[in-house]
Amino acid sequence: MKFLNRQIHFVLSTRKKALIGLILCIYLSFIVIFLQPFDTSQFEADNKVLLLSGYGILILVVFVIQGSFENIWYLRVGKVWSVRHEVITTILFCLFAGTVLYLYNRLIVNLTGLTLATYWRFLSRTILYMIPVFCPPMIYLRQQLGERILRLPKTSMILTGENKNEILSIEKEELLYVRAVENYIEICFVDKNKSVISKIYRQTLSNVCQQLPFLVKCHRSYLVNVNNIKDIIGNTQAAKITFLIGEKEIPLSKTYYKQIKEKLF
Repeated sequence: MKFLNRQIHFVLSTRKKALIGLILCIYLSFIVIFLQPFDTSQFEADNKVLLLSGYGILILVVFVIQGSFENIWYLRVGKVWSVRHEVITTILFCLFAGTVLYLYNRLIVNLTGLTLATYWRFLSRTILYMIPVFCPPMIYLRQQLGERILRLPKTSMILTGENKNEILSIEKEELLYVRAVENYIEICFVDKNKSVISKIYRQTLSNVCQQLPFLVKCHRSYLVNVNNIKDIIGNTQAAKITFLIGEKEIPLSKTYYKQIKEKLF
């Protein structure tokens, strides 16, 4: 069950889908024309090569059409594509492609009628035998050209402001404190280079508490990440909080002194 839920790559780009479809088109056309499976060598027609190439062209068309529906499914599952999704879409592709190729084979190539028996025989023999030859390279190409959007780790947090584009994705351990400045907040954190930087967003401390519940109030204007506190300097009347990284100091009010002290020590 874990294997089926494992996240893998997905091809979202229409251009890449078309490229994969073209490669599969050439691959199948080569097999049908030159390797001549399923008694293809006995087939005679004035435009034999063109007719046989039609199988590959239809594979290209089917792959691109199904890809558009795949994209809708991919977005609905939150851009998390698993082995289970790949198995289902491969089966659907084989059935879709098998049906289209059957119609082409009967109506265009052989100029014969359609029956349920011949349809089932085509799927159960021709398509079933082609799966181990055709599907592995198709899946390989999808994985090589696809993308995999990783979910945010459990330690990652999203902090948003009221203004447009005020979105900050931050690791829990990177955040130092949040300070209220009138109708705005100052977010102080450590970047990837271990430098202490700040960002100003339009937001309130109460909303920040809801978004980042691990923060603790240490002053009427400050929320602090206890995990990044280095020390508490001074007594209850004039206490300051220092951090493991940087030279920043923030006030610790008498009201929250005992609470922070207990959490820290």
